[in-house]
Amino acid sequence: LAVSTTADGNASGDVVYYGTGATVIGKIYHYKSDGSWELADANAAANCDGLLAVALGDDADVTGMLLRGFVTLIDIQGSEAVGDVLYLSESATGAADCVAPAGNGDIVRVIGYCLTTDDQIWFNPDNTFVEVTA
Repeated sequence: LAVSTTADGNASGDVVYYGTGATVIGKIYHYKSDGSWELADANAAANCDGLLAVALGDDADVTGMLLRGFVTLIDIQGSEAVGDVLYLSESATGAADCVAPAGNGDIVRVIGYCLTTDDQIWFNPDNTFVEVTA
């Protein structure tokens, strides 16, 4: 099932209802060892090396977090095109980017693929990542 509207956080897929911390619908989060969610950040491995999810509302354990599936993000950095590979953004926390991070110490992690130019994606974060040495 693909998402039927372009409303941020509209999703279909694997959703979990646990974790703490306030979330922003349509942003990408990293699950921390203390059970809370923080905005994913490609500038540090500690903020993007583990479980990633997209917030489906403002409270993870009530509105849910999408682990994998179709979802509309709040924004994609760059000029997305249908079929683009998407990465965690190095310039905006909790966002996707059409271009891989390139700064020294940045983390390159494929998170999915662009389905439309309206921020709809297939979210399926790779379990591996590469740290850039520039």
